[in-house]
Amino acid sequence: MQSRIINQVTKLAVAAGLASALTSGIACTKNPDQTKLQYVPDMADGAALKSQRDFLQPPEGAVTRSAILYPGSIEESEKVLDNPLPATPENLAAGKKLWNSYCIPCHGVKGNSQGSITDVYPAPPNLVDKDYPAHKDGFYFHKITFGGAIMPAYGHAIAPQERWQIAHYIHELQRAAK
Repeated sequence: MQSRIINQVTKLAVAAGLASALTSGIACTKNPDQTKLQYVPDMADGAALKSQRDFLQPPEGAVTRSAILYPGSIEESEKVLDNPLPATPENLAAGKKLWNSYCIPCHGVKGNSQGSITDVYPAPPNLVDKDYPAHKDGFYFHKITFGGAIMPAYGHAIAPQERWQIAHYIHELQRAAK
C-alpha cells in the first residue's frame, strides 16, 4: 500500500518538474516576437501603490454593494421614506427608551426644548408645537441620521430600526401635547 502511494507521489513530482521545466523553457526564450507566458499576471502588472494609501482602500466614489442609500434632502426623505415599523406598544416603549438616552438632554422629556443643557447651548426646536407635528416619520428619520443646524448626526450611533422607533415616539409626544 505504501509503495503505491510513493509511486503516485513520485509520478506527480516528475510531472510537476517536467511542467515547470517546459514552462520556464518557453517563458525564458530570447525571441521578442514570441508571446510570454505569465503564471500570475496580477503580480507583474498590478496597480502601483500610492504613498500614504492602503492597497485595499476602495477607489474614490465607490459604494459598497450592501450600502443603504438615503435620499439627499430632508424634504425628499419625508416624501419617500415610510416607517416600516408599526406603532405597536413595544416599538413605542423602545422609542421612549431611546429618546431618554439620546434626545432628552436637548429636547427635554416632553419634546418641548426644555432639555437640561439648553441653558448652556442653543435650544433645539420645540417638536410638539407649530409645524413639527405635521411632519412625517421620514423627516425625523433623516434629521436623526444626518443631524441639522445645531443637532449632531446620530446615524453612526443609532440603528435604522431604532431611528424609526424614535420617530414613532416623537409622534406620541406630539399627541400627548394636544
